[in-house]
Amino acid sequence: MNFDIPKKPKLKLKTAMPDQRQIAVMPLRALKDKTLRNGAIRVLGLVCSYANRAGITWVGQERLARDLGVTRSAITQYITILKKKNYVEILNKGRKLNFTSTMRVIYNEKLCAADAIAVAASTEDLRSPNMIYEEEKEMTKKAPKTSVRAVKTIKEYIDTKQANQSIGEATVTYNSKLEIVGLLYGKIYKDKKTINELDLKAIEVAESIGLSNEQFAHDLELWLRARPERPASIIDYSHGL
Repeated sequence: MNFDIPKKPKLKLKTAMPDQRQIAVMPLRALKDKTLRNGAIRVLGLVCSYANRAGITWVGQERLARDLGVTRSAITQYITILKKKNYVEILNKGRKLNFTSTMRVIYNEKLCAADAIAVAASTEDLRSPNMIYEEEKEMTKKAPKTSVRAVKTIKEYIDTKQANQSIGEATVTYNSKLEIVGLLYGKIYKDKKTINELDLKAIEVAESIGLSNEQFAHDLELWLRARPERPASIIDYSHGL
C-alpha cells in the first residue's frame, strides 16, 4: 500500500513587535519590606509592568523568565514567595499549554479583587488578551476590511481643512480622526496602518461624545505608547471613553 506524503506547509514568521513598556507601578510596601529578597522585588516589578490599573495581568512565567534571563523554576519560587507575603494572588489558574493564569498585584490590601476591578473598570478595558483576540476575530469575519460600507464610512469622516491661528503662530490641526490614527501608527510603530472596521467603530464613539481631533490625538498617543505590543485596532481605546 502506498501513501502520499503531503508537502511541507509554508510557514510565515511574523516579526515580534518591539517592547513598548516604559514604567512599572509597584506597591510601596514591597520596597519597604526588608524581608523581601532582591530577586523577588525584581520579579514583582516586572509583573507590575504587565499589569493594568486593577493590578490584573495575564503574563506567563515563561515570558518573565525570558525578560529577566533566569530559569522558569526561579520565577516560580519568587511568585510563591510573593503570594505568601500577599503581594500577588492567582485569580484564575491557567490550563497547561493553553492559557496563562490570571494574576493580580495587590496594591491595596484593604481592597478585594472585585473592588479593585470595579474601581478600574470605569476607565480601562479589563478583558483578557484571549477574550479581545476572539472578539476581534469574530468581528473581522463579519465585516471584511475592504467592504463597500467601510469605504463609505471612511469618506464620511473626512473633515474640512481648517487653518487655525493662535497668537500669530499656526497650531497643529488634523483633517480627520482617521488621519490621526494613521499618523500615530507611523510615528510610534514606524509602519503604515490599514484602517479596519474596529478602528471605525472606535472613531464613531469618539465622534459621538464630541471629542475634538486635537484631544483625540493627544489621548490616543498616550494610550498607544502605553501598549506592550502594537494593537491591531484602537477599539480597546474607545472602551475607556
